[in-house]
Amino acid sequence: MSLNKKIFITFFISVTALLCITLYLIDTQAEQHEIKRIIADLDAAQFQFQHDLEAEQKQIQTLTRVITADQKFRSFLAQIKDNFYPFVEEIGKDTDADFVFMLDDESAVRALYSLNGHSKPPMENNFSSFAVQTSLDSGVMSSKMVSLTEGLYSSHFIPLKENLNDEYAVGLIVVCNQINDGWVAKLLSKNNLLQTVFFNGRHVVAKNTSPEMASAVLSHQPDIRENGIFSWNNERYIAKQVLFEQQNQQAGYILSANLDQALRTFKQLQHQVILIGGGILLLGALLFMLISQRITRPLRLITKGTLEIKQGNYRHRIDYQNSDEVGQLAAAFNVMASDLQEKELIRSTFNKYVDPAIVSELLSQPEKLRLGGERKQQTVLFSDIAGFTEFSEKLPAEALIKILNDYLSAMTSEISQQHGILDKFIGDAIMAFWSPQLCNGHHANYACQSALAMQKKLCMLRPHWAAKGGPEINVRIGIATGEMIVGNIGSEQARSYTCIGDKVNYSSRLESLNKHYGTQIMIDRQTGAEITGFIIRELDTVRVKGREAGETIYELIGEANEVDDTRLETISRYEQALALYRNADFAEAAQILSTLSADGPSRTLLKRCNDLQQNTPESWDGIHSMLDK
Repeated sequence: MSLNKKIFITFFISVTALLCITLYLIDTQAEQHEIKRIIADLDAAQFQFQHDLEAEQKQIQTLTRVITADQKFRSFLAQIKDNFYPFVEEIGKDTDADFVFMLDDESAVRALYSLNGHSKPPMENNFSSFAVQTSLDSGVMSSKMVSLTEGLYSSHFIPLKENLNDEYAVGLIVVCNQINDGWVAKLLSKNNLLQTVFFNGRHVVAKNTSPEMASAVLSHQPDIRENGIFSWNNERYIAKQVLFEQQNQQAGYILSANLDQALRTFKQLQHQVILIGGGILLLGALLFMLISQRITRPLRLITKGTLEIKQGNYRHRIDYQNSDEVGQLAAAFNVMASDLQEKELIRSTFNKYVDPAIVSELLSQPEKLRLGGERKQQTVLFSDIAGFTEFSEKLPAEALIKILNDYLSAMTSEISQQHGILDKFIGDAIMAFWSPQLCNGHHANYACQSALAMQKKLCMLRPHWAAKGGPEINVRIGIATGEMIVGNIGSEQARSYTCIGDKVNYSSRLESLNKHYGTQIMIDRQTGAEITGFIIRELDTVRVKGREAGETIYELIGEANEVDDTRLETISRYEQALALYRNADFAEAAQILSTLSADGPSRTLLKRCNDLQQNTPESWDGIHSMLDK
């Protein structure tokens, strides 16, 4: 992804995130604020309704009491007249009541006033629901909401007493107002913005909203009681239910307000924020396109230059002359490219004389350029061309150099492919070693694989040399593993990054021992112990020149999956003969070895067994002493 795209995506995400956070805060905070405000309005409306209802009750009670306390009425009451209608009518008109009843002490209706002139009001035969007997017995005025099948009524009870100081009543005035839309509109004139629904059971008895809305409010009573919110026509409403009496769950009223309508102002604000944010985003994108080109063009030049350097083109330079920070970076890049070009020239020249792996290590760790070394456990290989002196005298110098260069290039390639480090050429001889750091600890395995690959490569080159009249070249290889000193060895004027030690000398001796046993690759005991996946043969225990103790030597046959059964049988019979030879049973060993005449080590050991049968030593330890190299 280009830098332009990254900068634009960062800008876009930042502005979009800020816009989304703003919209989220407006939405969530505004909604929470409106919910709290509406709940407060509902509580205030409930308080105001209760206050107005109590004021109405007191007013009706006061007016009725004034009329019934009148001397004329009391003298009329004392005479027990039958026609009390004028007094009842007066009370009804003064209190704007829908119905006024006058009851005697037996709860029988003695007089009735109806605002609309109904001959039989719906509650006339339901005074048992009004609990009038309680008012007659107590002689105390009271007011309550009375729930009947026919409707809901605001009722007021004023006891009639012969003497104002009596504790009992001889009659009762009942003033009733039916709860209907007109009564609600009058009582809730100060809170007409709220939807109010009075209910009696499952019926709407009064409302200040549409019938559909009232029915919806009533149908959502479970949601209102549980959550205080309901949805209708895809809009949310905050609501509160109030019962007139806790013991009567059938009658009460519900106050509600439209939450989504209250939030419309904030929704408009959100739309404005979106428009403004979109405009900022568009303007920012245009400015970004103008500015980013000035920023990214020189960066693209530097990126291109970096890729050129990565691909090895150290001659590449960046043409950017401005004095800003990018210009300073371009100048620093050009200086770096010049330094790399110079170092690459040194490296390419150095690689022709020293193994590239050593060059890389010395360049990455310049402190190793100082004289000195360190002890390491690693594997070293020596190889030499058999009979080189003989055929080199017969070939012209040009042909000899050509063959030798071809041979050394091919062998060096096989060593490098197996992570080996070419130490030096000694005429036709090659010295290489395998460091644990480069081989993940499997240095002995890699050395053996390299030796086998060198022999296979030589088999491929022989026909090519033979076609040009060249000699048949055979190579002997010795491999030893152990501790040796690795580092810069030499003088201040001339030095070599190499390895020295007893194991290095021993690998050279093993290479020479191949000619005595007719083998191609010989390894020491430690190499044989560390490698896996190879077939090796124990050849002998020898005491080489310069060593007191005997050393067991082995022949590297090949990789385990490449050695055939015939060769394995030869190895097995040879090992049987070697065991007999070490037990001084030379005749039995010779008998077995005589059947292996095609095998070089068997011929060598057979000749030795025959000589020992003629000249049996006085003491025998199974170790053969090599008198020459």
